[in-house]
Amino acid sequence: MRPFLPLYRHRRALLASALVASTVALWPLRTMAQSQKATVVVGMVLEPPGLDPTIAPAAAIGEIVHLNVLEGLTKINVDGQITPLLAERWSMEPDGKSYTFTLRKGVKFHDGEAFDAADVKFSVERAKAEGSTNKAKKALFDNIASVSTPDAYTVIFTLNNPDGNFLFRLGENPAVILDAKSAASTAQRPIGTGPFKFEDWKKGNAVVLSRFDGYRAAASVKLKKVTFRFISDPAAQVAALLAGDVDGFPRGLANQSLKQFQSDARFTVTMGATAGKGILAINNKRKPFDDVRVRRALAHAIDRKAFIDGVLDGKAVPIGSHFAPTDAGYVDLTAQN
Repeated sequence: MRPFLPLYRHRRALLASALVASTVALWPLRTMAQSQKATVVVGMVLEPPGLDPTIAPAAAIGEIVHLNVLEGLTKINVDGQITPLLAERWSMEPDGKSYTFTLRKGVKFHDGEAFDAADVKFSVERAKAEGSTNKAKKALFDNIASVSTPDAYTVIFTLNNPDGNFLFRLGENPAVILDAKSAASTAQRPIGTGPFKFEDWKKGNAVVLSRFDGYRAAASVKLKKVTFRFISDPAAQVAALLAGDVDGFPRGLANQSLKQFQSDARFTVTMGATAGKGILAINNKRKPFDDVRVRRALAHAIDRKAFIDGVLDGKAVPIGSHFAPTDAGYVDLTAQN
């Protein structure tokens, strides 16, 4: 499991260590008093192919837009708890197959359009449609039998089968709510209800977000502008940090770069965990790997600690699963051979 290794420059805007998994959310940025400056530059290793998390699976998309520009009905907190976001509250029927959501009133999209139940219905039906490439389609949207809207601020989901993860799935970035008038252009110019609005995208360089003054809690948004700058070359990442061109790298810096920053009083290196993981993949249709005994022997022969120490500089832990420890279905099987 790859560690979460954000690197921050002292006396510049700091990112909270609450940024976990693969999501770079600006909520922690807003909750820290930014008295020194009103802008921040966040370093990213990968540039997303687009900015619509409902049609493409790239993690970099959600790192930029989820919770910042685009929002869903629920929010997944750092501790895994689910809290309201665009939904104000909800209730579930005893059979687990029907959920009634009461939506927030007075919420506006960045283009001035009002948010209401019609947007939720549109977003779900768009994700369920034939030809949809939404990565949550099978797990979430195909299980939604119907969406009804008794009034502008009430949405009723009827499921084909009970789903204990339904509220969690609604908080993931493929379930963000879009407006029918602007959905088609989301990949290039996302329009949402979040605290920041899309301002510019210079391909190969950076995406710029600016504060949305019409946000429902605008007073809590301390930053005026956030720039996500794409730097894939390890040497260039180090140079950008040393020069003060970026304020932090939430993740992705090469392990080999860390020692010089750990010994530099100007910087703070914070260790944490992500949902990222590395696995040994075997084609069990090819000989000799079609024999389960061979696969077991190979797995048994791998010294996980030696691999982690030698390849990852000791900055990882065995997890013994295809799930990350942050996933609801995780079971620690590291003791199994």
